[in-house]
Amino acid sequence: MSTIDPVAARRATRLRRAGDRRFLAAATACAAVVAVCAFLLGLGIAEIANMLRHSMIDSVFDDRNPMPTFWGIGTIGYLWALGPIGTIAGSAAAAWLLDAYRGGEPQPPMLAPIATCAVAVAVVLNARTWLAPLEVGVRLDPVFHEDEGWGVFGWIAYYADLWFPALVAVVAVLVVVFAIGHRRRLRRQLADRDRLLATGRRVKGTVTEVAVRTAANDQGHLSVVGAKVTVKFSDDQGSERWVTRSSRDRNTISGTAEVLFDPRRPGDDSLIFVALLRDPLPADWLGTSI
Repeated sequence: MSTIDPVAARRATRLRRAGDRRFLAAATACAAVVAVCAFLLGLGIAEIANMLRHSMIDSVFDDRNPMPTFWGIGTIGYLWALGPIGTIAGSAAAAWLLDAYRGGEPQPPMLAPIATCAVAVAVVLNARTWLAPLEVGVRLDPVFHEDEGWGVFGWIAYYADLWFPALVAVVAVLVVVFAIGHRRRLRRQLADRDRLLATGRRVKGTVTEVAVRTAANDQGHLSVVGAKVTVKFSDDQGSERWVTRSSRDRNTISGTAEVLFDPRRPGDDSLIFVALLRDPLPADWLGTSI
């Protein structure tokens, strides 16, 4: 049993952490770890592609070894162990630290572009070192001399050192473009929220529906990761309206809520924000999903 309101305690902790540059420095360090580990992941992907390419354009009796050995015989295993684990763990840590530094404000997607660009750089650089065929167009058999001409897939594999890095680079560019667009939409949403906090209308709302969102772990155990909340409110003309928002913290949901909207455009869903906490801070107002 506790005499302290847990919601108030979490808010106090969030306010204490907000703006603390130690969290920003730690998040920057974790982002650097993400970049390094994503680069290792990119090397692992490129080396696997090199081995597959080698198997399709050269004979199995070709004694050249396409396996990377700069960390010894277990190099490929180290790349595939450190790359994904470090990228995932570093991303989770950086996201948590950035959330603490920003005081719960929505975050622009920065880690995904960092990771995908690091993977793309690794693939592009590594593709320049891939083994060339013993003879273009032919799978030479240096043992039994039963040479075979390349088929369609052989030629596709031969040019993989060109199209595969280009494909990965295009994916990275698309991720960066999406992140830039997301950041612009988020900045516009936060600007609208701040404007409405000064000039908009705040009214009481009623929670009419809660749809819990769950996630399953490897053992199949479910855990609550948030909820979709539907809130009913009345605008200045007395018209009843319903709005649905996603909340990461199901413990903050009660039967009532506050709704912030533009009285001149009460039907514009992008200009409606919902707060599920008493005396909400700016970061507590939930807007549309971006």
